[in-house]
Amino acid sequence: MPPKKKPKTKEEIKEQKRIAERLRYQRLKNDPVKREQLKEKERRNYQRKKEKGSPSPQSSVSPSILPMTTPRSNASNARKRNARKKRDKIIKYKDKKIEYYRKKSEKYRKRLERLEKAKTKENVDTPNTKLTKMCDSPETRREVVKKALFGEVLNAQLKENYTNLKTCKEKQIFGKVVSGKLIHKYKLWRSKDSFISYKTIQKSARQSVLVPKLRTRKDKISSDCINTVRTFYENDDNSRLGAGKRECLTRKGVKKQKRYLSDSIANLYKKFQAEHFKISYTTFCRLRPFWVVTPNVNERDTCLCIKHANIDLKLSSLHRRRILTYNSHTALLEKTCCNRYDELCLSRTCQRCIDKNPDYREFDDSKPIEFKKWISEKQTYNDPKTKNARTVIKYVKKTFTVRPRQLIEELHEDLEAYYQHERNITHQYNAIKKYKQNLTDEDAIIHMDFSENYCSKYSQEIQAFHFGGSRLQLSLHTVVVYTKNSIKSYCTVSKNLTHSPAAIWAHLRPIFKTLPPNIKSIHFVSDGPVTQYRNKTMFYILASRLQQEVSNVKKFTWNYSESGHGKGAPDGVGATCKRTADAVVATGGDIDSLESFVDAIQRRCSAITLFTIDDKAIQELTDDLQNETVNLKSFNGTLKIHQVKAEILRSPLESAPCAAKLIMKSLSCTCEDDCQHFNLGVLEYKNKSKLNVDDIYTDSESENMDNSQDSTMEIDDDAALAGPSSINQQNYTIGDYVLVKFLVRKTEYCYAAVINKIDTEEGELTVTFLKICDDKGHTFRVDENDVSDVSFDQVLKKLPNPDIALKGKRIFYYFNTPVPVFEK
Repeated sequence: MPPKKKPKTKEEIKEQKRIAERLRYQRLKNDPVKREQLKEKERRNYQRKKEKGSPSPQSSVSPSILPMTTPRSNASNARKRNARKKRDKIIKYKDKKIEYYRKKSEKYRKRLERLEKAKTKENVDTPNTKLTKMCDSPETRREVVKKALFGEVLNAQLKENYTNLKTCKEKQIFGKVVSGKLIHKYKLWRSKDSFISYKTIQKSARQSVLVPKLRTRKDKISSDCINTVRTFYENDDNSRLGAGKRECLTRKGVKKQKRYLSDSIANLYKKFQAEHFKISYTTFCRLRPFWVVTPNVNERDTCLCIKHANIDLKLSSLHRRRILTYNSHTALLEKTCCNRYDELCLSRTCQRCIDKNPDYREFDDSKPIEFKKWISEKQTYNDPKTKNARTVIKYVKKTFTVRPRQLIEELHEDLEAYYQHERNITHQYNAIKKYKQNLTDEDAIIHMDFSENYCSKYSQEIQAFHFGGSRLQLSLHTVVVYTKNSIKSYCTVSKNLTHSPAAIWAHLRPIFKTLPPNIKSIHFVSDGPVTQYRNKTMFYILASRLQQEVSNVKKFTWNYSESGHGKGAPDGVGATCKRTADAVVATGGDIDSLESFVDAIQRRCSAITLFTIDDKAIQELTDDLQNETVNLKSFNGTLKIHQVKAEILRSPLESAPCAAKLIMKSLSCTCEDDCQHFNLGVLEYKNKSKLNVDDIYTDSESENMDNSQDSTMEIDDDAALAGPSSINQQNYTIGDYVLVKFLVRKTEYCYAAVINKIDTEEGELTVTFLKICDDKGHTFRVDENDVSDVSFDQVLKKLPNPDIALKGKRIFYYFNTPVPVFEK
């Protein structure tokens, strides 16, 4: 077996490599071609590094360029190595010496500590030594008896306390208290009367602390699993956030807004397993956050605004697809407006936020998106009594599937109306607030609303009454009157369930009698349904009958809240009345008549004044108004009215009022003088039976301020009794297209319209106007908010049926022949 070769050292290996490198360069130098190539390569490398500003280090230069080592440099390196070895030896020697003296110092320090401890130690006698010394002397007998008595008492008390302990944890703590080194030293458990057992001592010895720690579960759930489940529950796909200010829960000092589950926990558990990992159903239920609750049918929102609801539904769909980062209209306003309560921002005239739009993320337009929307649609059903088909309009929430881009375009089409809606809400709230803050001794605010009808109830009911139609219903009209020094609540109750203008006035008449006699200005506040407070009959009642009820009144305003946002103090009055009546029934009473309802409220709610309204009074007022309002015409643009402002004009020769001029405004104005802000038009009444002005629709912003006289046009009695037009009334049918004329300031305007309703008795047509969309008079679109009643005299001609074209989501009507319209 050949001998093993001695392994080479590092220096030998390096030297061998250096020799090989020199031989390689020698071969290159001997070959002229390769030598020229090497030089050219080195020149290029040097030039490239020189351009970069980093010349090549010497290590990168070829060995032929580097200087050759000399014997002098070798000797210098040897001296350096020897000096380094010498320093290392000195350092090691000093380290050993430092360690030796450190140990010696520690030895003497401990020795000193023990000597000081032994010197200062006091000789403390043990319990056994103490008793032995006491027993040696007869004089200490009394002390021995006391010690023995103390031990017996303490033993008996501890035994009694131990028997009263109930839990294992308490017994463990007790055993730890009464055990220790002294007990173990003298072995007191061997005593006959001792309650301490050896088992107790052994258990206590194993405990290192007084209160033992609870054992932790080996299968403890990880924090990642807990966070994943909680995030799943809080996802908008699985739960929705409550919007109410009282929809919150607090536990252990943590306050959270409620979230309502969008599906059952069983279905959500299946969805979680499909998307994440598998856990037990019990663990999934246990990890549900306390603020994520199951929704209750009684806690759902039932009075939402349709505009806000549709905007929220679209935003939620875009948020679920991660196209938007928010899912509510409030967040939209905060993102696109400087101040969501500033009217300049909401009207999109603020220069800082006029160009702000929702920030959309990138999305895939090829994947369809679903969204829900509240819409009104016609539904036909068969009447079981008459066996005839009837068509009704109902609101339903439907699901649509579109491309994301189409949904974004539809959202942008709705934003203009939505911003205007928000501006109206803010303006009306601010105007009513300003009225309340600036009340004088001669001013009063009457805030009113109809409450939901109350049904009679008994504490015990038979089945036929409970499920039958035997319940009595009561109509509740609630009012809150604000004066400078007081706020009073009223509730008028009637068996008549109509909410017509005549019924409203009958409910208000007792309220007028309670007003102070010095009231000269009244501000009415209500919501704006056209069947109750905002219609031509109510305008006529205000102009002709208010001065009869409040003799000193000189001016008044009627302020309408924005559609869907009319909640206020009267709703609280109605809720209090009905809740009080239900409490009477719950405690064994009966609310079976109007009188019992009024008596129950008056006894328990002294702050609410109740009045009963006779059914005959409402019927008589209804008959009178029906005769007086035969020839009344609707105001063109009634749905846009948010304030009716009026000043009652009195005759200089008579004490009775002779006229009232009603100024229609698109928003409430708090100016004291007769201003032109938000003007829509003027109605002037000169007697109780006839309207002496044609309905006028004016735009105050485009009028010349120099010609700001009242745009009224008087109609004499002969004109009011003019017969029907020459066009045969029987030629019209619902759905026909007609050309209608309006005379404003001696200028005749022509509009295209479609007939919605025909009233042959009053000689009127209810029409919806069409708005022109081109310059030639061919293309029109329907303005759904522009509805009015016109007489047959105003119809110029019947138009041919147009062709219907659908562009995007809008419907356009195309007439083959130009329509000669002249719009304002």
